[in-house]
Amino acid sequence: MLQKLIYGHQDDSQTNYDAIRYSVMLTAVAVIHFIFMVIFYIMGVTVMGVYNTAIVIMYTYLSRVVSNIRLWGRLYYTMLAEVVIHSCLSTLFVGWNFGFMFYLIALIPISFYLAFSITAMKRKLVYPFITSGIVFLAYMVMRGITYVIPPLSGNLKMAPEIILNYMNLITGLGLTFMFSALFAIEVNSMQLKMESEQERLEDEASYDPLTHFLNRRSMDERLNHTHRNAIINDVPYSLIMADIDHFKIVNDTYGHDCGDFVLQNISKIISAQIRAKDSACRWGGEEFLILVNDGPEIAVEVANRIRAAIESFEFYYEGKSIHITITLGVSGYYSSAKVKTLIEIADKRLYKGKENGRNQVVYS
Repeated sequence: MLQKLIYGHQDDSQTNYDAIRYSVMLTAVAVIHFIFMVIFYIMGVTVMGVYNTAIVIMYTYLSRVVSNIRLWGRLYYTMLAEVVIHSCLSTLFVGWNFGFMFYLIALIPISFYLAFSITAMKRKLVYPFITSGIVFLAYMVMRGITYVIPPLSGNLKMAPEIILNYMNLITGLGLTFMFSALFAIEVNSMQLKMESEQERLEDEASYDPLTHFLNRRSMDERLNHTHRNAIINDVPYSLIMADIDHFKIVNDTYGHDCGDFVLQNISKIISAQIRAKDSACRWGGEEFLILVNDGPEIAVEVANRIRAAIESFEFYYEGKSIHITITLGVSGYYSSAKVKTLIEIADKRLYKGKENGRNQVVYS
């Protein structure tokens, strides 16, 4: 339940859980005022007892109308005004030493929490700053007034003063700590969501959505990094350019959905045949470029595994069996070569294989 109140729930709208959080908060304030109502009646401060009775009724009602999102801003200012008025009136009637001004301090983290957590109030950073200004002004004014004017209820017993002072101190600081912690949780939650969204956007920008291979831009970056490493540290690498045989016939005969089905399954086969340190990219429509972090002999072995696996795979689409093969060209790094040159060499060998009958690996 606590996670629902803090973060919301994926099966329900965020607005509904914002309303629950707001309702819980208003109900809690009503309970605090009920306690004050009892205490003031016991102390004989009838005016404040009646005031708290009215406020309990008001908050009980407000906690039931929070389903109307358009009222949330008004509810916020109503609660702000009420807490300030209550703290000031209580201080005027019983004196500064009873500690009712502690509740003003708790308004600051509460306002920041609401501004960051409630959907209808997000980005309204003016709320907490207005609240902080009002709290500061009210605190300073009441501090000055209580130096000059004695409590309106006269001198009350020392015991209630000490008890209420500690009660208000503990409650006020407790609320300050609790909402500061909730605010920190909210900010952390927003940061995690932003990081998750950033990762998602980076994935979308780096990977082909159909095959989940690297896209061309990301592969270019990886190739350039690998090529620099090969020059500096003399580490070999190889490229495999692969193209599905007669793919246009597949699209024309069975439709583009079938073509996507073939591409997805071939990408799975390639992923299963290459090593973890190698990379695959959808280079074009039905063309794949594979970076093998090893010499050309290993790359030829990888290419042959891919070719054999695809040839033996049974592609079933809507009850029909489709025979698919692939042709691959391999090139290996050498000291004077550029990345573009190695790609061109692999591509030429690929088309040599096409001319020689397809379904083969060419490295010569």
